[in-house]
Amino acid sequence: MFLRRCAFIAFWAVLGLFLVRRPEQAAHAVRALIGGLALVADALARFTTAF
Repeated sequence: MFLRRCAFIAFWAVLGLFLVRRPEQAAHAVRALIGGLALVADALARFTTAF
């Protein structure tokens, strides 16, 4: 449990530093992640309507 909490804190710390130090790259990364999630959601919707 302790390692999970440490990993959680480290993840958010690294993400926060990435946002502060490179906001333009972070915006592109977030846009790519959201686009990928939208594609997965669309594919899942098409798959479920096919059956």
